[in-house]
Amino acid sequence: MDLKEVFDEVSSQMKSDFVKAQKSLTHSGLKGDANEEVVKKFLRQYLPKSLDITTGMLVDSEGNQSKQLDIIICDSTKTPIFYQSGETRVIPIECAYAVIEVKAFLDKTELEKSYKNMQSVKALNKKAYFEDKGVIVSTKTLYGKEWDYWPIQHFVFAFDSPSLGSVLSNLNAYQNHNEPHKRIDSICILEKGVIMNQSQDGMFSALPDSGSKVVARGTSKPLLFFYTLISIFLNQASMKYFNLMPYIKEMKF
Repeated sequence: MDLKEVFDEVSSQMKSDFVKAQKSLTHSGLKGDANEEVVKKFLRQYLPKSLDITTGMLVDSEGNQSKQLDIIICDSTKTPIFYQSGETRVIPIECAYAVIEVKAFLDKTELEKSYKNMQSVKALNKKAYFEDKGVIVSTKTLYGKEWDYWPIQHFVFAFDSPSLGSVLSNLNAYQNHNEPHKRIDSICILEKGVIMNQSQDGMFSALPDSGSKVVARGTSKPLLFFYTLISIFLNQASMKYFNLMPYIKEMKF
């Protein structure tokens, strides 16, 4: 099996579904829902079944909440659902691994919206876990440092955009001085290429670190490239045991 050919076919189908939605639907909200569904279908098919793909909002135990999010990738077995209406859910930040914003056309205005959504997500505090009290304490090395939990990632998927250079320039203007874990991590533009991170030794990565730089690469296979980059991390994603008590500490029964 030629994986490149498989992803070429998937990419062509996603473009076809996108065009159909743009032509058939007149309401912008319905178009957005259709675009999100195209990406969710792809993720559900090609990411591990240990990951759940949903939409909605994230909350933390301090009462903070994110903006409305297009796609949330969370743990399929350990995630409690605080609220659900249709496919829209409210879930605790502790159980989420990544967020993906879906855009039809990633111009400067839409990139700014994605940046603000990223800020609302990465400002949430992951702390409602049971403490590791064993001899072996597991840590994760991401963004160039060690974490005792999985820090949430934020990606953007767009069907098209202005030039890659223009998107890269706008992205750097928003977040060039942010700490690595407080950035939009990577961007896939289905018609053009991928904006990602390049380490000092020249390796490409979905996530930045303190020594990496953000680069744009045009490619005929952006979907496969993006999938490869994010799956390296998402295939390793894991969470500690979630503790509900910090969320209900002031509740009277």
